[in-house]
Amino acid sequence: MKNTSLNYKDENIFKSAGGLIPTEVYRSILDNVPLICVDLVIVKDNKAFLTKRKNKPCKDVYWMQGGRMLKNEGIEQCGIRKAASELNIPEDRIKITQYLGTFSTEFNDSEQGASSHTVNVTFQAEVDPAVSLGFDNDHSDGKWFDINGSIPAELDGKYKHHPYIAEVLQLIEPDRVIKTDKIKVLVTGASGFIGSHLGKRLMQEGYYVVGADWKSPEFMQPNEFCHEFLRVDLRTMKNCMDACEGIDWVFNLAADMGGMGFIQSNHSRIGYNNTMISLNMLEAARHHNVQRYFYSSSACVYPLHVQDDSENTVGLKEKDAWPAYPQDIYGLEKLYGEEMALKYSEEFPQLQIRIARFHGIYGEQGTWKGGREKVPAAFCRKAAAAESVFEIWGDGEQKRSFCYIDDCVEGVIRIMKSDYNKPLNLGSEEMISMNDFAKLVMEKANKHLPLKHIEGPEGVRGRNSDNTLIEEVLGWKPSIPLAVGIEKTYRWVKEQVEAERQIGVNTSAYSESKVVITEASDIND
Repeated sequence: MKNTSLNYKDENIFKSAGGLIPTEVYRSILDNVPLICVDLVIVKDNKAFLTKRKNKPCKDVYWMQGGRMLKNEGIEQCGIRKAASELNIPEDRIKITQYLGTFSTEFNDSEQGASSHTVNVTFQAEVDPAVSLGFDNDHSDGKWFDINGSIPAELDGKYKHHPYIAEVLQLIEPDRVIKTDKIKVLVTGASGFIGSHLGKRLMQEGYYVVGADWKSPEFMQPNEFCHEFLRVDLRTMKNCMDACEGIDWVFNLAADMGGMGFIQSNHSRIGYNNTMISLNMLEAARHHNVQRYFYSSSACVYPLHVQDDSENTVGLKEKDAWPAYPQDIYGLEKLYGEEMALKYSEEFPQLQIRIARFHGIYGEQGTWKGGREKVPAAFCRKAAAAESVFEIWGDGEQKRSFCYIDDCVEGVIRIMKSDYNKPLNLGSEEMISMNDFAKLVMEKANKHLPLKHIEGPEGVRGRNSDNTLIEEVLGWKPSIPLAVGIEKTYRWVKEQVEAERQIGVNTSAYSESKVVITEASDIND
């Protein structure tokens, strides 16, 4: 038979068994599943769809899409838009994110006498709602089954023990999920702002997520962002060892931190707590042969002298971190954490390190009061509560850039999956003064209050991200405008303020600025 080689780099082409599957499941298939007969299970709108496949020799591979065999209709029939259309998924819910490695196989249709093809395809895609994949030698006829909280007879018994059918069972009846060989990740600091959003996204992508934190989550339930939640103090080595056991990837976001008022008032606590967590987690990851390790660093690592001019709008490049002279202990211990991670990777090459320097991450479901909140949440709180003036520390001409949480999570996952092992900026290049930022937030609140400049921690004069390197490495950079992200954030913070007002809290105090000194030395709620 004639062999044909097809190479596609078109973003409209999405080739897989069935068209839509989580990336990591797909990659695991390549690593672990022999090229045998493939069937598709789709979970959508609380129903499961099983495709029909006649018993054929294992050498025959049929590609399924939307429950029907493609046979000799050609690779073009696997276009992502066609698959989306058949599943009634709007195109704007789907996006190609990046291309992965090459996948090669061949299929033969002896009934139709079609040629044998070799297909080379590279892709990665995200889709909502998620589609799950199952394998077996003989599924039932293609039809929809109502799930309604129970497993259809056709999915019970032998099917539930197949390694990939757990993707379906997890959505149907979590208690009956059998652990699979999917990538198991640990997110430390999982109760925190970035950690909870990251864990939630990783679950959606099909990872098995273990969350660890010394505090309980405030704005999400643990089952929203992880499959297992460990409430542990990671300053203790044994807890880190226990948390890393059986883990493939670690996302270390655990840190004792807050806004500028907190950072500049708690140097010793921050230095001790964060250094212990960083060192313990690295050693535990090495001990348990973790494959990849993401370290969350900060724009605070950059030296003072490159951030002392608010008129300088040039972004900070990754190389600017050295020679080191950060503003405070928080930045210094983050830089030390980077270097320790890189040295571990050099001396223990099996531990692949990935590092991101976060620049002013903000969004919904993060700390918005109490002294640890950062500028965006603090400004949203003030805008929601203030009636007469809007307080700002310093002259308000200090400038920053802020990155919306969705961009941050996207960037973290892309960095983790990449082959780049040096620090990367993860932030926006949209710089704004605190005075203008206050006006922007008040605009979202439909308020026009005078600015009141008061004495308080100001931080550096100017800080902005230079995204040249991340765009070069990933072909991507954060893109959500500040006006868009802050509108969503303000609406959420306003809801929190209103909820407290409804239960009798005097929210007028939320319009004030104050430094809060906190000793975070114990596990606490």
